[in-house]
Amino acid sequence: MYKVIWDKELNGILLKSVGGSEIVGSARPVFFEELDLLGFDRFWEYPRCREPLLWAVGRQYYYRGEFVAEARGGNIFQSPEIVVTKKSKGLKLEAINIKAVIEKNKKALFVLENEALDFVEHTYNVYKKRGCTFAVAFSGGKDSQVVLDLVTRVVPPDDLVVIFSDTTMEISHTYENVEKTKEEYEKRYPGLKFYIAKPPKSAIEFWKEFGPPSVKQRWCCTVTKTAPFHKAFKKIYGLSIMKILVFEGCRSDESVIRARYERIRRNTKHFYQTNAEVIHSWNCTEVFLYLFLRDLRINKGYRYGLDRIGCSLCPFASSWNEHILYKIEGNTLMKFINVVYEYGKTLGLSNADITAFIADGQWKKRAGGRGIDNNGTTLLLFFKDNNIEATLKKPRENILEWFKTIGDLHYKAEPKNRIMGEIRIGNETLSLTINKKEENLNICINTGLNPITKEMIKKVLYKTTYCVHCGACAEECSTEALVINSHVKINTDLCTRCGNCLNFAEKGCLAAKSLVTYGGERLMKRDRIATSKFQNFGLRRDWLIFFLRNSNDWFSKTNLGNRQIESLKTWLRESELLDKNNRPAAIAKLLSELISNELLIWEIVWINLYYNVNLIKWYLNTFDWGTSISGKDLVIKLVEDDSNAKEKTAKNAISSLFNLFDCSPIGCELKIGVVEKNGRDRYIKKIGTDDIHPLAVAYSLYKVAEHIGRRDFTISELYSKEFKGGPYKLFGISRDKLERVLRGLQEDKEQILRVDLVADLDNIYLRDDLSSLDIVKIAEVRLK
Repeated sequence: MYKVIWDKELNGILLKSVGGSEIVGSARPVFFEELDLLGFDRFWEYPRCREPLLWAVGRQYYYRGEFVAEARGGNIFQSPEIVVTKKSKGLKLEAINIKAVIEKNKKALFVLENEALDFVEHTYNVYKKRGCTFAVAFSGGKDSQVVLDLVTRVVPPDDLVVIFSDTTMEISHTYENVEKTKEEYEKRYPGLKFYIAKPPKSAIEFWKEFGPPSVKQRWCCTVTKTAPFHKAFKKIYGLSIMKILVFEGCRSDESVIRARYERIRRNTKHFYQTNAEVIHSWNCTEVFLYLFLRDLRINKGYRYGLDRIGCSLCPFASSWNEHILYKIEGNTLMKFINVVYEYGKTLGLSNADITAFIADGQWKKRAGGRGIDNNGTTLLLFFKDNNIEATLKKPRENILEWFKTIGDLHYKAEPKNRIMGEIRIGNETLSLTINKKEENLNICINTGLNPITKEMIKKVLYKTTYCVHCGACAEECSTEALVINSHVKINTDLCTRCGNCLNFAEKGCLAAKSLVTYGGERLMKRDRIATSKFQNFGLRRDWLIFFLRNSNDWFSKTNLGNRQIESLKTWLRESELLDKNNRPAAIAKLLSELISNELLIWEIVWINLYYNVNLIKWYLNTFDWGTSISGKDLVIKLVEDDSNAKEKTAKNAISSLFNLFDCSPIGCELKIGVVEKNGRDRYIKKIGTDDIHPLAVAYSLYKVAEHIGRRDFTISELYSKEFKGGPYKLFGISRDKLERVLRGLQEDKEQILRVDLVADLDNIYLRDDLSSLDIVKIAEVRLK
């Protein structure tokens, strides 16, 4: 809220609304415990006192407004290098006179304090009339300590509860602070109640069942924090209370995402919850000054140099925090590090490589279940027409129970472990066959004509296979129809089939999302890789341009031969430019206005081809950028990967691929497949390019979102080999270039997407109201 400038006279800081030399970032106080931990006693003399001794901005240390030292490098296992300036060697530090610092900042703190108190009072009065119940989400960190103080000074204790979410990953100093804060506030406000929300199992058990959490696999927040919080709240008040106002300590300067938070946010975590961010615009310095002003408890972790306090081992933590915690909470951390170590062993890494894997934070990039030992539990899906054939190996739940969430289930048991039945969903009746063999299930179910029904059935299959009884989906149930203890139970009298328990997470289950390895869903014969449907021809440059210029009557005007026409029709359908009746699609009409931007057209076409042509998907998924492959080796590899392919069919398919690259900008200009000749042999060199239109990057992201069913990714995820599309998989764009493009799209007047590219974060968020076709419409308006 305020700018922070140095007060050199007091060795303090000043909060100013204007003027002064602004510090880059917020200053935090530094205590003797941090200096001892990092070895500053080799360079300086200082008292071991309660007051802070100097200030830090990031890893740089300041004494009386002068830069005196810096901590460089380091990781979880390795201490950072301490570099002190020449002037500061032999420095004798004195304790900061905090009372004097507070006195100089009294006016600014008064404004901060009273604005926050007014906000709490107004929010309480408004939402009290709406029938809300009030809670403070208390974490034991500095921000929630401030919020607790502010809220309890306004909201009557009988109208308020304080809930500490014990993830079972907290550090010892947090537990100590929570207990002492509880004792203090219950004495000060006799009617105030403190409660502890805990997950159904310890976090270490969930780490072993889910695999280590990662930037992409953020199951831990929901399983160990959010869901237990709401379960505790319902236990306190019962189902009759369904409106919650939660006062939180989220601050805008903690991340780009939080900077975009509204101060009051509704339905953010659950449909009945509203969050109120009391100190949304405060910076870190203001928080510490308020703690000093009010003489509030400060978690001892901050005295050792932690800038944020949360779980002991977190995929979003900085290497700085990891190292501090490794030194002061080594035993707590090692439980979780050992799980990561076992994960590395399963991946086939050596001991030395695993140490580097952990130190470099590579474990935080885990995208799926590869390397996770889940005792052979697996789901294989096969699709044919309107049927799903599924093999569930060692499923963990009763599929008949989960089927109750999507329709009226009727079945009968037959001899030889066979079940025949049907599910009635709306006006459709779907047949069902289940065969049990030892620990496995073979299931065949009709999915009907509604694609939503098909997705629901898939989610039931995933939930049945992978459920670890974390209870997260049960908290989405508004009627308490779903109860999860050691087993899942559905009360059909209460279940409204709203789909909340199936739709709250990708694949309907956080465990499935974390454990599934890519390739679990397999396609039937019609989707083989090798094909002769392109008649040995590729999509040629002059063919596509002719079509776009004559899209309404191209067939009557073309001079192509019969085989070429059939090939072109196939390519156009797979490019989504023709519909199934061979009529120009909406996107074709838009692209016809963009012929002056021909490369953009080809980029969009290439993106569509990836999702519709298994041959192209195979090429992009199989061979790394920078690879050169001969035609002969391509045929051999194709026959190897497509067990149903004959050598002649494989040769025809590879011939079409060569022709596509040789006769279109996809090859020589976009460098996705540059055709070269060495004697009688031809090679494809997969080079890639950074020269991609920003709107093509946007189109690729919205396209992949439509195919995988979610609109948030990480950049690291886009660069993983398993990811199903995206600008790197399709074009080989470098990460630096992609980040610049993403920032540009964020600043675009249409606000095409949002990115969070600060510190250890690399998140991408797409708009819910835009489609891939909308991106083409934007291009057509701007570029035609």
